[in-house]
Amino acid sequence: MKKNTLIFILGISVAVFSVSCSKEDKVDPNEEELITTVKLSLLEQGTSTPQVVIFKDIDGPGGATPVQFDSIIINSGKSFTASLQFLNESVSPADDITTEVAAEGTDHQIYYEATAIGINVVNLNADLKGLPLGLTSTWNAVGTAGKGKMKITLKHKPGAKAAGDPVSKGETDIEVEFGVRLK
Repeated sequence: MKKNTLIFILGISVAVFSVSCSKEDKVDPNEEELITTVKLSLLEQGTSTPQVVIFKDIDGPGGATPVQFDSIIINSGKSFTASLQFLNESVSPADDITTEVAAEGTDHQIYYEATAIGINVVNLNADLKGLPLGLTSTWNAVGTAGKGKMKITLKHKPGAKAAGDPVSKGETDIEVEFGVRLK
């Protein structure tokens, strides 16, 4: 009987010791950043002054109502160079998340979805593997005058990004929708 009791106590001791000495949970080195602000700059080809539209949600998702400044107003039949900037303005000074997205480009992808408006988005800049990233792009306004929307979605796709990935794949870092007027 003593032998069984000794084995039982030894077994419990090993179990307690192994649990108490387990390694800490690993920290994800690419932990999702808070993105409070999206700035979209559009420069009509042949001009020198960009149009900048801004989306702000300073307290992040689920808090106060986000603020969107201005709608995109562009000329039909023209092409534009577009660039995006992602910021965390809940801290001072603000963190420019754009540099992190670029540095981790193989794990990110930006999608542009125009609805009810004739804008084709092409020439997305590429990551180090030659896959689309989308921090910069070319917009061709091919439709007739009217109103619509442009949805911009930043997806995090760690280790799984491939050519032709659908917007439904990966975790959404931020998604914003700008009103668009084509004149």
